[in-house]
Amino acid sequence: MNELRAWIITLVTMTILCNLIEKFAPQGSLNKYVRLVCGLAVTVVIAMPAIQLIKGNFELDTVAWNDYFKLSEGELKRRVDRLKNEDSRRILELYRKTIMGDIKSRFMGEKEFVVTHVDAVLVEDPGDQDFGAIRALYLTLRPGSENYSKVLPQAKINAVKAELSRSFQVDESKILIDASQFSGGG
Repeated sequence: MNELRAWIITLVTMTILCNLIEKFAPQGSLNKYVRLVCGLAVTVVIAMPAIQLIKGNFELDTVAWNDYFKLSEGELKRRVDRLKNEDSRRILELYRKTIMGDIKSRFMGEKEFVVTHVDAVLVEDPGDQDFGAIRALYLTLRPGSENYSKVLPQAKINAVKAELSRSFQVDESKILIDASQFSGGG
C-alpha cells in the first residue's frame, strides 16, 4: 500500500512540476522540447510499477529524476541569468532617469539659464566593477527668463561643471554643455 501511495504522490508531484515548468518555459521552439521532456518524465512515472515488476530492483525513477532535474536546473539557471540582466537594465535606466531629473531640478532656480535637455551615459555592463558609473553627462542650456543679454559667461559654465563633478563624482572633462542658444559669452 505504501508503494502505491508513493507512486501516486510521485505522479501528482511530477505532473504539477511539469505544468509549472511548461508555464514558465520560454515561448518558441524550446517550448516543444520542454513539453516533450515533461511528457516523457510523466510517462516514465506512470509506467514505473510495470517497469519495476519487469526489471526487478532497477530504480529507473532515480535515473529519470536525476536526468530530469539536470535539464530543469540548466534551464532555471538560464532564466535566472536572463532575469538578472533584465533587472539590471531596468534599475540602470531608472538610475539614469533619476540622475537626469536631479540635474534639471538642481538648476531650476537659476535666472541666467534653463536646462532644456540632460542625458547621462552610464557603464552598462553588469560584469564591470564600475557598473552604473557615469561615463558622461550632456546638458543643453538656453537663456533664462531674466537673462536679457542672452549671454552666459564661461565662469558660470565652469561653475555648473564643478558642481556636477562634485555631486556625481564625474571628471569635468566628461561633462559636456551645449550653450549654443546663447548669443555670446560662453
